Amino acid sequence: MVSKELPIEKEIKNFIKSRIESELKDPVKFAEEIYKDIKKHWMFGKRSFQPWVESPDINPFVNMVLTRSGLLPLLTLHLLSLKEMFGSELMAEIERRTNNSWSSNPGSIYPLLKELEEAKFVKARWSLKKEHPRRIYTITERGRREHNLLKAVLQEQMSECIAIFKKLYNDMFEKKDEIEK
Repeated sequence: MVSKELPIEKEIKNFIKSRIESELKDPVKFAEEIYKDIKKHWMFGKRSFQPWVESPDINPFVNMVLTRSGLLPLLTLHLLSLKEMFGSELMAEIERRTNNSWSSNPGSIYPLLKELEEAKFVKARWSLKKEHPRRIYTITERGRREHNLLKAVLQEQMSECIAIFKKLYNDMFEKKDEIEK
């Protein structure tokens, strides 16, 4: 069965063909222009997709969820409940646990650690053992209670969110694959 070309597919192919024909003399310039056009796309131009456009290794969906107003505080408390860490160690651990698909930055993690410290969920001390001083963060008993509370409150919502994303994924991608078979 031959699949019918959608109007948008035809439009995109014609656009690319016209650009190739006019820019074939300079393939580097052509590639840069195409990349600029993709960056200006209405969907990928949104703030939540910018890290992905700038670095395709970053997953935009993980980026949307792991913010200071999202799951980053819970994840931070979780990691500190496992062991004490300094800020850059915490950032590296988050990157490792997200399979390098999301990297925290100092502008997010250090203000969050300060906020958690002010709320007495973590405490910090200076370590002078290395070549430069490091601030080591440890979860407090109050932080453990908050961590457990957040886990209890958010577990059902996170599970529901995963189920919804799985359903949407299957609806958008899996059924399409079945139709083409």
